[in-house]
Order: sequence, then C-alpha cells, then structure tokens
Amino acid sequence: MRNLIRYIVAAVSVGMATGHLGILQSVAWGQSAGQPVVQDNFDDNKKGTLWKAYADSPDCQVKEINKRLEFTAKASENPMFAGYVADKWPIDPNHDFAMKLDLNYDPVTMNGGWLTFGVTPNNTEPRKQYVSFGISCVSLFRSFWREWKEGYEVRWTFEYRGVDKTTLYLSYDAASDTVYMGRTGYGPENAWEVLPDSIRGRWGRKPIYVFMGLATEGATVDAGHAFVDNFALEKGVLVNTAPPKPPDPNTPGGDQHVDVAADISILPSVVKRYGGAEPITVFLSLPKGLFPVDVDETQPLLLTPSGAQATKRTTFLWLTGQVITIASFDRAKLLEAVPANGNVVLQVTGRLKDGRHFGGAGTIKIE
Repeated sequence: MRNLIRYIVAAVSVGMATGHLGILQSVAWGQSAGQPVVQDNFDDNKKGTLWKAYADSPDCQVKEINKRLEFTAKASENPMFAGYVADKWPIDPNHDFAMKLDLNYDPVTMNGGWLTFGVTPNNTEPRKQYVSFGISCVSLFRSFWREWKEGYEVRWTFEYRGVDKTTLYLSYDAASDTVYMGRTGYGPENAWEVLPDSIRGRWGRKPIYVFMGLATEGATVDAGHAFVDNFALEKGVLVNTAPPKPPDPNTPGGDQHVDVAADISILPSVVKRYGGAEPITVFLSLPKGLFPVDVDETQPLLLTPSGAQATKRTTFLWLTGQVITIASFDRAKLLEAVPANGNVVLQVTGRLKDGRHFGGAGTIKIE
C-alpha cells in the first residue's frame, strides 16, 4: 500500500504568457470572479515565473505541452513525484480563499498513481505539510481522494471515481478554519469532504502556497494520460512578501514599527530608581483571532528605550479567546537608558511567525 506519509509532494508547472496575478476579488461560494486573483491555462507551453519546479527523480517528469501541464513516470521501485509549487505569491490564511483545477488521469494500474493539488505552508519542502485533493488509481481502483498531512500525522479518505476528467474545487472559510473540497463547486453546500481546524489550527498564520503534481509508487504513466489545466485562484488575499522593517532598539520609546497592536499593562507603574531590583513585568494582550502558535518565540521581545530583551516570557490562550504574553525585563537596564526621572513611554515588540511585528506601548513613572 502507498506510504502516504512519505511520498506526496507538490505542484504543477505553469506558463507566464497566460498566467497572471489578477485584481483581488470577493467571490461568493460557487461563483467565479470576473477576474481571478491568480490564473494559468498553460496555453503558452512554457514555464513562467509564477511557479517553481520540484521533482524527486528524473523518471518522473512534468512538462507544459499541448496547452496543458502533462506528467509522465517510468516504473520504479521508489516512490516519485514531479510538480510545481507557487513562487512569490503566498496566500494569506487570515482570509477566505477558493481555487479550482481541471484534472485528467486515465491509467488503470495495480501500482499507484496520484494526480493532486492543494496548499502547503512549506514551499521548499511541501511534502512535509499539506492539504491535498485529487484523483488516483491503486490496485485497479480509480478514486477521488483527499489527504491532510502534518509531519507524521496523516488523515486521508477516498471514494470510487467513474470519470477520467474532472474539475475539483478547494475552498477555505477563515472564520471557522475549515477547508471544503468539492466536485461541483465551492463551500459547504458543494463539499465532498470537510476538514475542520486544518490550516490555522495546525500551521498558525503562516502564508500558504498552492501546489499540484503527480506522485507514483511503481506505476507507469505515459504521455497524454495524466495532466492538469485551467488553474484559477478565484478568491483570496495574497501576502505582501516584502520583509517588514525590523525594530531599532535605539529608537526612542513608543516609536517601533508595529503591524499588530496589542493592549499593554506594565508593573510596577511607578519605578523607584533606588527601590530594589525586581524586574519590569509587561502583559501584552493580542487581538482575537491569533493563537499562541502564531507567536515566534525564537525572536526576542524587545523593550524600548532600553533595547533590552525579555529575560523571561510565556504565551498562552486566555479564557477570553485572546493570546496573552507575559514578559520580564531588567530594571537596571531601563534605568540606565533613562537617566531622568518623570513619565516615560515604554514599548514592547515581538514577532509573529508570518513576519509581522506585534507590540504595545504604555507609560510609567520613574522616581
């Protein structure tokens, strides 16, 4: 039986002459936008800059030809994959998205072959994490099939398929963190499979990338028998891939670059210059919709104007549904950076895993 944990990869090849990034649209489930966010019909017969290639073996290949994206594979004892993954246009999982693809797979074989598309948070090693949907044949059984993978955890299901060619629809409701996989359209009313808590609940708010490709385990797939066509991301918001401006610890308090504003409380609110060595404790309350997994704890929490990093920190989900971060900072470093007594604006900034900075500013008094 096919080892689902080890051998699915990403992605399909696409041409630039007919592939483009479009104007963002708001599309109701089951409808098409007048102008997709991203689309590619492969009519130019050459790979463009929308995609990057991935292949496990030269015996499994992908080629844009005959105005579509075709796959071939030679019989092999080893599992193989060839395909493409989106390059430089990640999708923001904080918003709904909807995409579709035409797939054709007609080999009927004992050994397995899977033609698939989906999303992954890892566009360099997409086989490690993904949600995918496709058509396949294993042990002469043709099927529709879906799969969710996170490391060694895999969930999958399949159902008999009586057609060689089909259009598959993959949509996501950000509010409920639910993926819908349909054979007739988008959303819950057209769903063949529903995957709750499958993106943000597992991957946080990392940008995600479209992939499509062919995976095989011993199957021979000749030219013209496995191909995809007419990809369209009809709804979604693309992430700005430009890196955010990092904070400058030497900037005066309250002036750091912040993408996500947090409520802040600081204890003590009055700091005695000669009143002991207890730390400055900061409580940050992040907006609802974030999860503890979204906070990048490999990046420091910085206090300005001292530039000090937190000596201790913890992050958890409170009963209100908000993420709370508690951090301690060295009192002596703050007093050294602020030689004059009086009111002082303090700011604490950190980093989310999607690259955005979060932070809050509050006023204390030094006496």
